[in-house]
Amino acid sequence: MNLQDRVIIITGASSGIGEATAKKLSNNGAKVVLMARSEDKLKDLEEKITDNGGEAIAVTGDVTKSEDFKSVIAKAVDTYGKVDGLINNAGLMPLSFVEKLKTDEWEKMVDVNIKGVLNGVSAVLPELINNKGGDIINISSMAAHRYFPGGAVYCATKSAVKMFSEGLRQELAPKYGINVTSIEPGAVATNL
Repeated sequence: MNLQDRVIIITGASSGIGEATAKKLSNNGAKVVLMARSEDKLKDLEEKITDNGGEAIAVTGDVTKSEDFKSVIAKAVDTYGKVDGLINNAGLMPLSFVEKLKTDEWEKMVDVNIKGVLNGVSAVLPELINNKGGDIINISSMAAHRYFPGGAVYCATKSAVKMFSEGLRQELAPKYGINVTSIEPGAVATNL
């Protein structure tokens, strides 16, 4: 896998799948832009990557805020001159049965799991169109295909990510050469 000098933004990069992805991509030559809310964890990861010979910059940001995404894109372009891809990885999974009416949790999941993906795509798309190509990878879940107890809202958010990815793929790939992938893992040993 040769990713030499590819500039890739990873949301939710401070732990779990995002952290592992950042390490793997940097080991294969990518320049990674680490985005998450936890500045300390991002700085630690940035240091680990650079100490290992990779290139990384940590930019704190909240995926629910479109202005934060614009700042991350601007920092990536200022630092590396371009953006080649985005991995929308940030996500939440508080579980509860619908009858418990934990609507605050529902809203937060929709904000992070759906709106966060929309914010990322809207921020990076002008760069990828300008580059005449690139990659958008959205981390969905096997929950997009199958309900599990207490996961109705989570499953719904991941179904939205899966379907949005399909729409992006059909609209962007033929016209702009932008590859769109929806990754739908099962249970993964992370804090989530």
